[in-house]
Amino acid sequence: MAEWYGRLLGQVELVIHGADPVQALNCLTQARLPFWDIDWRDRLTVSVKVPRRVVQAAEAVIADAMCTVERGTPQGLPRLCARALHRPVLLVFLLLNLAMAAILPQFVFFYRVSGNETVPEDAILRALSDLGVGFGTFGPEIRPQWIKDHLLNILPELQWVTVVQSGCLAEVVVRERPETPKTEDQKAFSHVVATHSGLITEMSVLAGQALCEVGDTVVEGQRLVSGLVDLERTYTLVNAEAEIYARTWHRGTTVMPQFTQRKQATGASFQCLWLEVGKHRIKIFGNSGILVADCDKMVERKPLTLPGGWETPVCLVVETFTCYETAPVQTSEVEAQLCLEDYARTTTLASLVAGEILEPRFELTESGGVYRLSWVLECREMIARSVEFHLNEEEFTHDGTNRERRADGASD
Repeated sequence: MAEWYGRLLGQVELVIHGADPVQALNCLTQARLPFWDIDWRDRLTVSVKVPRRVVQAAEAVIADAMCTVERGTPQGLPRLCARALHRPVLLVFLLLNLAMAAILPQFVFFYRVSGNETVPEDAILRALSDLGVGFGTFGPEIRPQWIKDHLLNILPELQWVTVVQSGCLAEVVVRERPETPKTEDQKAFSHVVATHSGLITEMSVLAGQALCEVGDTVVEGQRLVSGLVDLERTYTLVNAEAEIYARTWHRGTTVMPQFTQRKQATGASFQCLWLEVGKHRIKIFGNSGILVADCDKMVERKPLTLPGGWETPVCLVVETFTCYETAPVQTSEVEAQLCLEDYARTTTLASLVAGEILEPRFELTESGGVYRLSWVLECREMIARSVEFHLNEEEFTHDGTNRERRADGASD
């Protein structure tokens, strides 16, 4: 305890020389003068450390014990402070660090998002930036309730938001809004019609009255399942639902020029270096304009990252402009056919609600510098589509009259 007390308030090393240094130490003890760190250098020399405030008293006691004493350099916190006063740059640096340690935790420089699954983190941070909450925001000015009310209007996918500050780091805790299941509209009624002509191969009617069966050939727009169900003695209206697969054939023609213009680099390029601080950009060197019309621009961003992966709004942006020229290049028949076949398959699959291509047939011809691909794709396609309808009273009455006539004929 005395050692730490001496280091804080200052201590001095005393080197004692004499025929009996032990007698000097006993005299210090009898005078109730504290000392520590006893170091015997030889039989006639010993060094101890005493507080600065008792140095003169200790020297007098040692002299009474018929020993000589040498005073060393003062040590401890007062000595360090005295030395710091002679080094103003160091003193200013220490004071600046103390001020930063007291002031910086009141500002928020880094943000972390938790609780999000489908909403991207960048979208949440951009929305916060639009609300004025970003790098260097004063912590007491961040009002979680105000942020919640405004952020939910910007991002309706979120259900709840709050911001928890911990020093220079703020954690944005979000909860995403659960998807509301779609409910069937009981007030509307629908038929199931064919989206494409074909031969029915599979049929599964979930609701409604089937008007066709497997093996029938149907045309586009034909009613497959009726929402008006005949129950012999009465009618009922439902939302017709069905999964109907059919063998369909998609035809088309695509063209491609034999010669195309392609880019070829000329070897000339130039760069432009920018320093981006927040939303401001400072050009360091280079030409920020495009000198020629035919050139490509590539932007490389190098943000300043602190240890731990925390990015700062300071970013180095390197723009590289590469000049090129266009030249006609002939496309071979193999390349043209592969390209056109891929386009035909892609567009056909995109037009299908569900299904697959069973058997493709292609025919490539070339005339007048143009490749022409004629194709027929046999597909297994889901052709059922629901269409709302409104009840026609005359048609309903007519159907009811016909049913009564059929019933009378049967009784006769």
